[in-house]
Amino acid sequence: MPAPPVYLDHNATTPLDPRVGDAMAPWLSTRHGNPSSVHAFGREARAAVELAREQVARLVGGQPPEVVFTASGTEANNAVLLSAFAGR
Repeated sequence: MPAPPVYLDHNATTPLDPRVGDAMAPWLSTRHGNPSSVHAFGREARAAVELAREQVARLVGGQPPEVVFTASGTEANNAVLLSAFAGR
């Protein structure tokens, strides 16, 4: 029996953990509000984002305002570098 393939391109993308897919499924199908909108769908999405922010903060021993979500690794890297050099 051949060995299963080994994925070595995590720099480009990482396979999704099934638990993450299960947690995201409702937000990709029926619960698709924009968290910046003020209507009911948006408020529900905003509440989910804020709950996630609290959970991440608790996980890493931080405070919710210290948790920032970005759209990509590039955006995250730029935010870190800009904040690191902001005081210089």
